[in-house]
Amino acid sequence: MKTRFNNMLKDVKKWELVYWWILRILMIFALVYTIVVGHGPMGDYKGSNPWQQVAANLVGMFAYEIIQLCFSDKSFLRNLSPRFQDITALGFFLGSFGGAFMNLYYSLPMYDKILHALGTAEAVYIGYEVVCAMQIKHKKTCPFQIAVLCALGIGFIFSTGWELFEFTYDQFFGGDAQHWNVVNALEEAGGSFRNIFLMFPIKDEATFMSRFPLMDTMSDTVMNFIGGVVMYIILRFKPYRHSGKNDINRIIEEENKEIEAA
Repeated sequence: MKTRFNNMLKDVKKWELVYWWILRILMIFALVYTIVVGHGPMGDYKGSNPWQQVAANLVGMFAYEIIQLCFSDKSFLRNLSPRFQDITALGFFLGSFGGAFMNLYYSLPMYDKILHALGTAEAVYIGYEVVCAMQIKHKKTCPFQIAVLCALGIGFIFSTGWELFEFTYDQFFGGDAQHWNVVNALEEAGGSFRNIFLMFPIKDEATFMSRFPLMDTMSDTVMNFIGGVVMYIILRFKPYRHSGKNDINRIIEEENKEIEAA
């Protein structure tokens, strides 16, 4: 275990550790506050996060350490670089601490939509890391264009899966993640923030009431698409694990040559 711990830390930069722990300490504060007080600092509003959700997101912020210390050497996930946690930790923080604990979902216009875009961009980034980890595990080279395209597909699978989760949660467990109940949604938003969930405000009252859930879900989907495509373009121009000294294709080819020579 000690050897694994040391091997894990050698790939982590000092600024990353500091960055991770700043976010984690803030999440620990949110968890303790929620357990003691029963809700976030903005009051006992309907959208308040239960402490269990804060705890789950806090655990997610240790994903890299959990994978490195608990997963078998045979798992390709062990080949994930610590870079993936730089973005996943931020995603957990913005969603749980910012969105729910600080009530930004209902007090800051477009916060939810921005997180959908960032979330899918994050999913594409993770997808790229997963493809690279699989390459290293199986010692197979792959053109970066294909790796990035696979990452885009993985990102869209994650974003679509989230929308399916929201539908299932609302349909079978009485939730309101898709805001199918417009009255509840407006009450959670404080009544006066009727456009806080919508990218495309509807002026007609009857249309607004009837199409609100559809508009909420479709605007989420639009933002998912935008975030995923933007990250795809970024990775196409800067495939950081397929270039320079970190070019895994070159590393794999060199390792394969050494194996053949032996």
